Amino acid sequence: MSGSRPHLLPSKHYISAEDYDLLELLCSRFNVAKTILEPASEIPTTLDMRVKQDAHIPSHVLAVFDIPESEWGLSYQPLLVPIRVDLFTRGFRSKIIPPSPPGSTFPVPHCAENAEGQFVTLPVVPLLVPHAPSIPLLFLFGLGLETRSHLLCCHLLPAEVIGEFPAPPAMANSMATLCSDDQFREHCKFNQGLWKNILSLVPRDSHFIELAKTAWMVTVEARRIRQRSTASHITSVPN
Repeated sequence: MSGSRPHLLPSKHYISAEDYDLLELLCSRFNVAKTILEPASEIPTTLDMRVKQDAHIPSHVLAVFDIPESEWGLSYQPLLVPIRVDLFTRGFRSKIIPPSPPGSTFPVPHCAENAEGQFVTLPVVPLLVPHAPSIPLLFLFGLGLETRSHLLCCHLLPAEVIGEFPAPPAMANSMATLCSDDQFREHCKFNQGLWKNILSLVPRDSHFIELAKTAWMVTVEARRIRQRSTASHITSVPN
């Protein structure tokens, strides 16, 4: 990416990750309202998204899922993720959006009959990824729409762990000892999923990649520490 992009560095200003719906935040960056499909419905070829402001409108919407369509249950819903092809081309090395015919222009907002406000009709691109829930975070930072390091860090690691930066051993020890089992499992699943998505879609922002890699390596080491502790406890229990 351009050398003028701000580096992503951890800060002492922590936030609650639960305060942010990442997909809603991504939609707001593209000035459209978050949209969902009905459970078990087919992926449409186009989708109308409500426009909040006629500026910086997306060019496509990705129907993102992490299990094959043939295995969807009755309640499964892919994520509908807005995206701009020009930003994706600049921010990622992978090619997931089919090329548009020569002379194509970006979609233009329009007024819909029997509905208030404006809508934009976007082509839908189905996308199978390793981990769907972390895609909004990946696109927020990989497309350059978000640079708040505390937002990134607080979705990857607990605040107490971030406070040990930049000492990975201390971060791993803190994560291994302070996290509840449920919290630990959630961070492991999310960080592993994000890292797999990074390897699959190949963003160009090295600073974002480095922070995500650090979070994943800290998580891996914290898991080893917990496994060793559990094994030690089991062997120390008398028969």
